[in-house]
Amino acid sequence: MLSMLGHMSRMPLSADAYKAIYQDIPSDWRRRPGRPRQSPLATIGLHRHLPKLDIGLDNVPELAADHVLWKGLICGATHQSSVCY
Repeated sequence: MLSMLGHMSRMPLSADAYKAIYQDIPSDWRRRPGRPRQSPLATIGLHRHLPKLDIGLDNVPELAADHVLWKGLICGATHQSSVCY
């Protein structure tokens, strides 16, 4: 999931996926029936993973821009060799 966050963070500011993470959702916005109730941030599980990285969501686009650095951070946070390279 963190690798997907890095990918989404490198998208153009106008991309819907980027907006879903970094822009506030209007309070009157509602999902279509049958769609998950959780936010895209909850789906990625940032509340579990970002504290392990000791970074905030505001820092992710800058860090994710460097692919090697981002992969290293992910590897250190998840301890999964399959994610590393």
